[in-house]
Amino acid sequence: MAMNLNRRSNHLPIAHKKPGVTTLCTSEPNGHIFGQARCGVTLVELMMALALMTIGIVGLMGSFKYIQQAIQSSKNRTLASNLAQEKMQILKQKNYYQVLVTSDPAHNTTDFAPESIDYDTGYFPPEDITAAGVTYRRYTLIQVARDDSGTMVTLSPSTPDTGLRLITVTVVWSQGGAKKKQRARSLLANPNTVMANAVFNGLVRNSVTLAPISGALLNAAENMGWRDTTNASGIYSINLSPGNFTLVASAPGYYTEFRTVSIAANATQTQDFNLAKIATGTVTGTAWVNPNLLISQVVVETNTWVSAALGNRNVEYIELFNPTPGPIDIGVTGDPEIRIDYDCEPAGQDRAHTAFNFMFVSTYVAPGHYYLLASAMTFMINGSMINADACFGSAAGCNTAPTFPDYLDNNRAGDIQLSRYSDNAVYDIVGWKDSEAGSDMPDYWEGTPIPNKAGSDGMEEGNQIVRTSSPSFPSGIYGKAYDSGNNSADFIYPSATFTGISYPPRNSLAASQTLIAGTPAAGAVVTASDGLSASTVAWLSGTPPSAVFTLVDVATGTWTAIISSGNFTLENDTVTIAASGSVYNFPSSTTFLNQSATQGLITGRVLNVFGLPISAPSAIVLSPGAAGSDAIADTSYGRYTLRVSSGLVDVTANPANTNPSYVSISSLTIPVEFGEVHSGVDFMLCQGARISGFVTRDGINALPGVAMVILDSNDSSRDVQITGPDGRFTTISVSTGVYTVEPALSSYELSAPSSATVSLVTAGSTLFSTTFTVSGAMGAISGSVTSGGQPIKSGALIVVTTATLTGTPPAPPILNYATSTGGTKYYIVSSLETGVYTAEAPQGIYRVYAYYSTPSGATATILSSATANINVIAGQTTTGVNFSW
Repeated sequence: MAMNLNRRSNHLPIAHKKPGVTTLCTSEPNGHIFGQARCGVTLVELMMALALMTIGIVGLMGSFKYIQQAIQSSKNRTLASNLAQEKMQILKQKNYYQVLVTSDPAHNTTDFAPESIDYDTGYFPPEDITAAGVTYRRYTLIQVARDDSGTMVTLSPSTPDTGLRLITVTVVWSQGGAKKKQRARSLLANPNTVMANAVFNGLVRNSVTLAPISGALLNAAENMGWRDTTNASGIYSINLSPGNFTLVASAPGYYTEFRTVSIAANATQTQDFNLAKIATGTVTGTAWVNPNLLISQVVVETNTWVSAALGNRNVEYIELFNPTPGPIDIGVTGDPEIRIDYDCEPAGQDRAHTAFNFMFVSTYVAPGHYYLLASAMTFMINGSMINADACFGSAAGCNTAPTFPDYLDNNRAGDIQLSRYSDNAVYDIVGWKDSEAGSDMPDYWEGTPIPNKAGSDGMEEGNQIVRTSSPSFPSGIYGKAYDSGNNSADFIYPSATFTGISYPPRNSLAASQTLIAGTPAAGAVVTASDGLSASTVAWLSGTPPSAVFTLVDVATGTWTAIISSGNFTLENDTVTIAASGSVYNFPSSTTFLNQSATQGLITGRVLNVFGLPISAPSAIVLSPGAAGSDAIADTSYGRYTLRVSSGLVDVTANPANTNPSYVSISSLTIPVEFGEVHSGVDFMLCQGARISGFVTRDGINALPGVAMVILDSNDSSRDVQITGPDGRFTTISVSTGVYTVEPALSSYELSAPSSATVSLVTAGSTLFSTTFTVSGAMGAISGSVTSGGQPIKSGALIVVTTATLTGTPPAPPILNYATSTGGTKYYIVSSLETGVYTAEAPQGIYRVYAYYSTPSGATATILSSATANINVIAGQTTTGVNFSW
């Protein structure tokens, strides 16, 4: 029976078969056309769809890695930020004077070079904290801060208290093999700072033109924190406490002026300064370096007398010169190796560089001396017999061989390369041309190769190429050392006007020759210690070139100048600018950078508050710490020079009060490079004396770690000292006057007496203040928490108290107003992820409770443990209070 296709079907699937394809269709209306079959999906389409879905899923799975990394990165950064803020909060909860200024910062210069992370190693040392499986290192730095014309600046750690301390906390961790950091900074103000209600203001001008001087620094010598910088109109204003001071006005290019002043409370006083401009001159010169052994002469062929047995032979030789300040060894395994190459293309023999075979007579080249390599042990030149230092040949048989080897062909292009034996590092190259078409160039040369002799091939027999002694100046009496890196400019060579052998070869036994030139030290940095001039660099001038320099605005006087290029430097301590506009010109014979640049210089002056050098009872010592050796300031001008290693250097004037009559002051960190003069690091020292004292916990036993504050008559902090293990303290030298000494304590600590008054009259003396007895001083308890022998990473709650907690487990205290103000005190901390804890508490006998929460089905079980009779001693840590489950 025929099927009516115009009738709606029951949508039964009908199989349509094609070779290799199976299609499922149904009879289905399609749009407005009825009776058309609608097909399903083929297996091919299904496979394609599955493949596309798989690709998408795999791609999505691959992206999970980066999503996870991003989540982890955000998590690490959040934890680091929290750790930085936590440390900041801990410090801000302390007594202001317990937040001790970092006196000798260390520098992490490796993790984020060239940036340095400065940090405290004594009062607040680095902490390693593990959180969420990541170890963070937390660095803390405390600096003296001061508002200077609207800009917050940091000052030397020895600066008396300004009422502001800058706290910098840096957290560093590793992520994906790279170092990351998070930093937080905040200012901590002294709540007890006395109002600086006295004001000095005024104008700083040029003494001749009366033009205002912008950027001049005004400060009180007795407290470097009282300072201001003049604005564009030359105006300054300093707020300070009333008293007697020395005002100091200084500006780059001007002489410093000192002025003794007095000011009363709530007074405003105008002090104008007219500064005299420092007379200046100019330093000029030419800079040379001589880093390597050089090829000083080459002769490719001489038909000359060798011996009675051999008669005339073709002798070729190479002369070397040592312009360096040290000896050079040219032994078989020594420091250079000679290689040659020459062009023989017409014969089809283009030989590669090959090492010579040598037989050595001498292997030593002294500074300023020559070394002669030849194909004969002895030979005659210009009627004189010459002895070679080493001879070369096919078997190093030299003049015993029947035929002398022809290494350096007289009518071919060629070159000689001087290199280091160990690694073939090239010292020097000379290459000469040939006139034959297509083969006229050597394989190697510097700049432009030496041209062939006019009308001939190569050099020709009986000619020489000779290095000049200075630009365009050949010489038989000065060392052949000029090397601009251009063969055709550095050598004289066979030409219409120069033929033959005019400069006989010299061996190692010949007399030394003086240098008048070398390699132009283009780019060499030139600095002076006058504290006024900026640095300059040498530049190439002339043809052939020299490296010349001009250092302008050098102050009148005698200074140290340093010229540095790479690892080479020159120091001249007698550079003198006699008068305004005068010029000091370095003689060319003294501008060879022949010292190893392993140090830099820090220079400056040390004066008292009257602007005079200090000589009694002893000269002032300057110390750069571990960066170099100490130096002593001269007693005529107060100048000093420190030789230091490169890096960040802290300089201390009068360290440990070696001159007991004066205070000790440290500089801010100074960045120093090799071969650099860092000038203008000046100090002004007040006369001073010391204060000592003793702190106990019970009138007998020492109490270490207590911050002792020294306040002057204006209640400004002049020093803070920490009591040592013996409970004693001694201040740095502070200027003479009346001081109050008091311990900086927490709110639950008391001192008897609370303070002591000391009057310092005699400079250089040490005056005992009193014995302080502190009650309620803090000690600490430390230990570990473990479960199954492993640290509890999730943390345990530690409660230290004098009370007996009851219940099973003992119920921890409810933290509310009542518990915080009641008679019973609770000291609560959490253990770290590493399983260790430290809890602080006042001196006494305590019970310690530990609580550890562990999952138990749908709930959590709290495990506890306790120990009693834990003795806490003020200033000490009771260790080993451990808990385990």
